Amino acid sequence: MGGSIFSESILRFTEELDETIDDIDELNGNLKEITAKEADSLRLGLLHMSLEAPSNGYEPDGLIQNTTMYQNPLGVEIDGVEKEFISAEGGRVRLCFFPVKGERWDDKERRLIGILAKTMYMHFGRARMMGIMLRSIFDDPLTGVPNNNALMRFGNLRQYSGQLDGYAAVFINIKNFRYVNMTFGNRHGDILLRMFAQKMHRFMESDEIFARLGGDNFSMLIKKERLDLFTGFMDDMKFNVGEGTGTKQFEIKVRMGIYEACKGDTMADLMNKSSIAINESREDGSKDAERFSNDMFEKVMHKRKISAIFPQALADCEFVVYYQPKVMLSDNRLCGCEALCRWFRDEKIVPPMEFIPVLEREGSICQLDFYVFEQVCKDIKRWLEMGFDPVRVSVNFSKQHLHSGTPADRIIEIMDSYGIESRLIEIELTEMTGAEDFTALNNFVARMKERGISTSIDDFGTGYSSLNLLKDLDVDVIKLDKSFFFNIDCVEERHAADRKVVKNIVNMVNELDMQVVSEGIETEAQVDFLKEVNCNVAQGFLYDKPLPREIFEQRMTDRDFYANIHRSYAQKN
Repeated sequence: MGGSIFSESILRFTEELDETIDDIDELNGNLKEITAKEADSLRLGLLHMSLEAPSNGYEPDGLIQNTTMYQNPLGVEIDGVEKEFISAEGGRVRLCFFPVKGERWDDKERRLIGILAKTMYMHFGRARMMGIMLRSIFDDPLTGVPNNNALMRFGNLRQYSGQLDGYAAVFINIKNFRYVNMTFGNRHGDILLRMFAQKMHRFMESDEIFARLGGDNFSMLIKKERLDLFTGFMDDMKFNVGEGTGTKQFEIKVRMGIYEACKGDTMADLMNKSSIAINESREDGSKDAERFSNDMFEKVMHKRKISAIFPQALADCEFVVYYQPKVMLSDNRLCGCEALCRWFRDEKIVPPMEFIPVLEREGSICQLDFYVFEQVCKDIKRWLEMGFDPVRVSVNFSKQHLHSGTPADRIIEIMDSYGIESRLIEIELTEMTGAEDFTALNNFVARMKERGISTSIDDFGTGYSSLNLLKDLDVDVIKLDKSFFFNIDCVEERHAADRKVVKNIVNMVNELDMQVVSEGIETEAQVDFLKEVNCNVAQGFLYDKPLPREIFEQRMTDRDFYANIHRSYAQKN
């Protein structure tokens, strides 16, 4: 009869084990509850479990547990059953069963205890596996904080319960994190990410969430009443990485896009609008934290419209090449020009600042650049056939080309197809900001040099390491950005530094046997200064705005056009 009671107890024990549990601690609780109910039937004095699991992406320190599931105050007999199991990952589970004081288990009962131990081990293994699987779905392995899936689940649950309008969504990006990885290595970068994420995670209350979206991007849902407290908390983000003398202190600065939910908003609305706000912060550059506004949304929709209509507009030849003259300052004669793109749509001009940045971000700028370049080659061929002696034309190419195929080969192919000599083309590239960009740029310039095609750096002085460009890059022309000349013709002493900077840059460029072109020149005082510092060439509204091809052709037939204007101006003054 006793054996039957023991067997029935083992059967009830295994039946009551909850197969849906995916957490080790919860499983321990389930086992303690069952053991307490069946202890008398099993004549159990002690049940102890020890668990060791190796480290993984979600448990960097592994898992070690020693748990007493049940202990009878009457004491135990030492002749118990001990079972040890080794998992495929190298983990270890040890279960120790001892009968209560004054009792013994026979061989059949000991076998049944062994079967129960194996069943318990299988449940431990399943719960751990399911826990890791769930963490892989909802946790970020690098930082240990929730991931995007967890964020969306959290937000959707609050949306369905009508609580979402009590939250603000904050999209967070760590500024210049790429620099940390490049300078100090990915290992330090990963440690810094973990420290930042864990600090943010600890700041969250139980009904809030902070999640890593990927890379150096994060998002959070925080109760609206805690927004001000959060912004103050973000002022102190200093972290020490390393040990001893190798310790480095990093101060993290972030950009944030903030949107406070409204009644009826979905979780998708919160993510979209906080993303729009942080993009506005990136583009504006003056504020690290931007709150969403409807104006931002309208701008985004306009940009999406630009992207959508661009392919057909290109196919319909709505883009027209204009030419802005360059003038040699020594004699005021036309010496070159820059090809600039104008978009005519519905009998109106779409301003370049409305479409160039949009196409730049999405990569379509590469198509437009080659469209313009081919139009330039067609025009040069036309000029040659008309008997003109064309000036050299500089054509802008986005840095996007340096990471998309072989732009140098295509440039040469187009020039050859129209029979354009290398002396008539100059390729302009915007100053780069990173080491990878610089390497690609250097390779491109070398390829152009092999073919005898001139290259220039546009907007010089706006990038990250301008002096390195002068030293390491074998370009032919440096174009000084117009921002250098805003205060050049001001006589106040506080603008003396502007003049000194330009003077020294021009001097360095000249000594490196490069040509200097000054952009955005609008006054005679600026011209006088440029002559004084030995700048060679100027371009700007003082001479001409960008001109349609037909009018520019007139300038080429009269190379003294600007010299004559200058003489007339001098005579009047």
